[in-house]
Amino acid sequence: MFRWTVHGGPPWSELNRLRREMDSLLSALTPETWPTGSLWPQTRLFPLLNVRDLGEAYVVTAEIPGMKLEDLELKVEADTLALKGERKSPELGEGVSFHRRERASGTFQRSITLPRRVDAEGVTATYKDGVLIVTLPVEKAAMPKQISVEAG
Repeated sequence: MFRWTVHGGPPWSELNRLRREMDSLLSALTPETWPTGSLWPQTRLFPLLNVRDLGEAYVVTAEIPGMKLEDLELKVEADTLALKGERKSPELGEGVSFHRRERASGTFQRSITLPRRVDAEGVTATYKDGVLIVTLPVEKAAMPKQISVEAG
C-alpha cells in the first residue's frame, strides 16, 4: 500500500484532507490505537447474535465462549430479550506480559426487540460449546390468525 498526495489548487487540498480523515478513522479501528476509555473495546464485548424467525418461535444464538453460567443473566419482557453477563479475565499472576491480546473481558449487556411478543413462560435456553441458544415461543395472541371468508 502506498500514500498518495495530489498537489494543486483547492479541489486537491480537499482530497488530501479527506485522505487524512480516512487515515485517522482507519487507524482508530486498530486495537493498538484505542485510547483508554474508548468505546471500541467495549463494542467487542457484545456477543455476536443470530435471530431466526420460525413463525411460532424465535431462536436467538449468541457466541459467548468461555462464559460460566453463573456469570450470565437472561430476562424476557413482552417482546424484548435482555442478555447480560461478565467475561472474567483469567488469573495470570505477576510478571505476565502479552505479545498480543485480543480477547476482551468485562461486563456486557445486549437487548433484542423482537417483532412480536413472546410467551415468557415457554422460553428455554441452552449453552453448549460456547454458544447460547434461546428459544422464545411467540405469544398465542400475537400469532397471526387466518380468517376464512364465506360466500353469502
